[in-house]
Amino acid sequence: MIRIGQAGIPLSCKGRTNKDGIVYTHKNLDLNAIEIQFVRGLYVMPEEEADFIKDYAKKNDIEIHVHAPYYLNLAGDREEVEMSYEKILKSAEMANDIGAKDLVIHPGFYGENGERRTLNLIVKNTTKIAGLLKKQKIKTKLALETMGKQKVFGSIEEIVSVCTHVKDIVPAIDLGHIHARGNGCLKEREDFDALFEKLKPLHLRHYLIHITGVLYEKGNEYYHLPIKKGDMPLAPLIDLILDKKLNVTLISESPLLEHDAVYIKLQVEKAIMKRTGKEVAYYKDLSEVS
Repeated sequence: MIRIGQAGIPLSCKGRTNKDGIVYTHKNLDLNAIEIQFVRGLYVMPEEEADFIKDYAKKNDIEIHVHAPYYLNLAGDREEVEMSYEKILKSAEMANDIGAKDLVIHPGFYGENGERRTLNLIVKNTTKIAGLLKKQKIKTKLALETMGKQKVFGSIEEIVSVCTHVKDIVPAIDLGHIHARGNGCLKEREDFDALFEKLKPLHLRHYLIHITGVLYEKGNEYYHLPIKKGDMPLAPLIDLILDKKLNVTLISESPLLEHDAVYIKLQVEKAIMKRTGKEVAYYKDLSEVS
């Protein structure tokens, strides 16, 4: 199955609430996923809003993900870790209330710890958080995001390692970040094949994938770009997804948000038409794709 959506309330949506955003995503864009953003800080979501989002998503088959506040550090000092626990737990409670599949979190910084100690700290602290979520019967899973700067913990290898050690933690595969950290490493089909080989030990049944163009230099991301302005191609990724019949959710994190989410949808449908020989295709229907 292929799901497509954008990270946040669509820019073209006149209403600026998450309720408005999910309705617009479904009715105006014909997309079937959304990543709701708590990135600038937490707010108290009214029960009525949470119930509406959960019910609307279920009724219209929209998959919800949530992104926790950006600044978290599960490898920091005690104060930073406790602050991160609080933000993650509150985000997880709200994510669970709206029926979100995953809660995307940033893992943390190396600081003065070094790579090995940072990995051990993040394994230890995510294990504790996963235990707390289970105790509170929160069904939303933690998704650890791959990161695009060298000073930040979060290479694809590190994220796979944490997910291997900690039960119920899954990766959020940010392709723009991986591409930047690898100094432009995702260009050809074999590059994407190699990436998914690294994910194989996790035996994932679903892949949450962030897509954006990105400006980078010397293995460090500067900022996101529209997909067409970046140098990471979509076609090899889409071919891999269709060849392997992967269950994926593709989230546009481009500055153009829904414009590029729809662009992803059109590229998927173009690839389907090429395979089926038909003049029309619908990204939600892969029944005729061989």
